[in-house]
Amino acid sequence: MNETTQRLPRTAEDCLPEQGLVVETLPVPALPPNGAEVEAARRAIAAEAASPQPKRLRLLSPQTWPKIPFYPLTFVLMVLIPAFMATFYLAFLASDQFQVEARFAVRSAPSEQSGDGDLKSALTSLTSGGTPTMATQDAYIVASYLQSRAAIQDLEKKGFDLKGMFRRSEIDFYARLKAQASAEDFDIYWKSMVSAAVDGPSGIVTLFVRAFQPEDAKRIAQGLIEVGESLVNTLSDRARQDTLLKAEEEVRRAELRLRQALVDLRRFRDQEGFLDPVKAAGNTSTLMLNAMSDRIKTQNDLFVAERALGPNAPSIVTLRARLTTIDQQIDKLKGSLTSTDATANPVSAALLRYEELEVQRIFAEKLYGLAQNGLERARQRADKKQIYISVFVPPLLPEEARFPERITYPLIVLAILIIVWGIFALTCAAVEDHLY
Repeated sequence: MNETTQRLPRTAEDCLPEQGLVVETLPVPALPPNGAEVEAARRAIAAEAASPQPKRLRLLSPQTWPKIPFYPLTFVLMVLIPAFMATFYLAFLASDQFQVEARFAVRSAPSEQSGDGDLKSALTSLTSGGTPTMATQDAYIVASYLQSRAAIQDLEKKGFDLKGMFRRSEIDFYARLKAQASAEDFDIYWKSMVSAAVDGPSGIVTLFVRAFQPEDAKRIAQGLIEVGESLVNTLSDRARQDTLLKAEEEVRRAELRLRQALVDLRRFRDQEGFLDPVKAAGNTSTLMLNAMSDRIKTQNDLFVAERALGPNAPSIVTLRARLTTIDQQIDKLKGSLTSTDATANPVSAALLRYEELEVQRIFAEKLYGLAQNGLERARQRADKKQIYISVFVPPLLPEEARFPERITYPLIVLAILIIVWGIFALTCAAVEDHLY
């Protein structure tokens, strides 16, 4: 019995090496508290409950915050509040604005028509030039000028206190021109108060001027029309001066051409030795005709003498000598008029050269006369106004304010805010739907 007991393993660890098993050691369970420890714990809990505790703030985490509807909140913030502010401003705070309307046309002076021939009309158009009829383009130039800083400066030079007109104390804070506004700021403000539109087919310019006093609006509109007319006159001054300079240049050119033609004609006369080859040719022809008449008469006398006298009679010898002389004279006159010899200098060749020079002289004289006429017309055009402004709807003093529109503008603002909020809400809904 004792031997068997000694052979058996005492614990489970003794059997592990043989079986190849690993046994984890379990923790030893703690002993239950005794009565004294339980009693001490009860006393400590009772004492802690009896002692006064400090008040602590109870904070809600973001997860426990009350949820506000997103779309109604954004509608209030983006639509209702701005619409209410705009309505309140336009109904109770916005100052009255008076608008003046004026209409005018930029017109050109009618051009003069020449009643001469085609050549004279063409040459006159070249020499006199003329101001181009560009009324529509001038209208766009004037409309653009009226809304520019140049118009502001020109009005101020004429004594207009524009900044003072738009800085009155009775003007509301939003519509009033800022006290420290720069030139660029005033230019932007000016474009919001002054507008000009051009009707393309007719070239009629419509001017709108707004101000906070009816007298100011009318004065500004009248001043703008005056400075606009000064502008078109200034623009046409350069065209008139260019026309005058061109006409003077054409006169000088025609004069030089006439002088050269006269010099060539004088040089020709000096070389040929006679003033007018036409008259010289006529005189030579007359002499040749007379010589031929003498020859015929001499031949008749010789024929009669030969019948009555002998061949060696003194009168017959004289008649024959005279006939020979007349023939020589006729040959010489023919040679002076025409000749086939290249080295000869007949009147016909001189006559051809003279006619060419004479044609050039006549043309130069006519061209010089046309240039003088063109210069005189250019001077007349330069002395009178070529472009002017014709006002057919003058600016009148307004009786009631047309701006701001206290009913239409709030509705427009509300509609725009609703559209913007709708776009914002649709974008947020699309993003939320894409995320989840």
